[in-house]
Amino acid sequence: YYAKFHDRDKYRFQAVSFYDGNMRGEFEQLGIELEVLGTRSSDPRSITRLAKILKDQDAGIVHFHNSLPVFGGVPAAAIARVPVKVMTEHSIYYPGKAGNRLNTSIYFDLRRRLDMVIACSDEVSKSHKDQIDPDRLVTIVNGVDLDYFSPVSTETDPAIFHVGSIGSLTKQKGYSNLVEAIRILVERNIPARLTFLGEGPLRKDLEGQVSGAGLDDRVVFAGTSPDVMSFLPRFDIVAGSSLREGLPLSILEAMAAGRPVVTTDVGGNREAVDDRATGLLVPPGDPEALADALEALWKDPARRTAMGKAGRARVEHHFSARKMVAETEKIYESIQAAKTGGSV
Repeated sequence: YYAKFHDRDKYRFQAVSFYDGNMRGEFEQLGIELEVLGTRSSDPRSITRLAKILKDQDAGIVHFHNSLPVFGGVPAAAIARVPVKVMTEHSIYYPGKAGNRLNTSIYFDLRRRLDMVIACSDEVSKSHKDQIDPDRLVTIVNGVDLDYFSPVSTETDPAIFHVGSIGSLTKQKGYSNLVEAIRILVERNIPARLTFLGEGPLRKDLEGQVSGAGLDDRVVFAGTSPDVMSFLPRFDIVAGSSLREGLPLSILEAMAAGRPVVTTDVGGNREAVDDRATGLLVPPGDPEALADALEALWKDPARRTAMGKAGRARVEHHFSARKMVAETEKIYESIQAAKTGGSV
């Protein structure tokens, strides 16, 4: 996603993943080879396979994303003697996040061996500050591709209030509260429709909740799509109901496409959404408050349009992928300079 914005005159890229995940084609379009380890993060073979890749590529920088790659990745980078080791922390820390206490302790120990930990939001940074040397923790907020996620005119039916939600169907997303909010709106005779764009382990539970509430004709599970922009023009609003968040790209993408956002006031959401200007923030775990916010914007199309325009402007100023990548490259260069005595 971000590799297209890096300076190819300075950096040569090699992507490595535990599994394919239908990403190979996207990398190939960028001229980047994808190596698939074919192992779980807990499999010791991950270390030896990754170390061989890093050695073969004579890697000068390794950049991990989130906690799982760190477990095998840091030892592999040490074996391959990669000089610069960086990770991006996408998630809010809470006790037990990385698993049991032993796993958490191991994770923190491995993470201390990195040259820099990049937090994707100030809230993520604050939650991890007690476990990381402050000199090795920096915030670089998530960014989106402003060319791909461009403002679009609505393609929605004015007789339907179409709510979209983008993300994995997991417990932390709190989607049962969003389904309940839609039930409340329907009970209030509001022509609400909800489309879930994403997959996950809670899909069957959510489908059961939808059926039990008599919402089968109101809620669609669209699965995953490589082309989110084919859906965004259909949504009057993009809604989130997360119980925990780092800084979700789905919110930034919606704002970049000129869509107002109604979401919970957790984690980095409050950094992305300017409450009452680009969208509305509501308490987590409160479907009634979520329904009230959605209803307020259903009643005021002009306000939705104004919020969409303000959201696009906010993303352009604060959350562009180009800006994020430029700041990340500065981190690489500063670490390299420090290790080479000032030369990069």
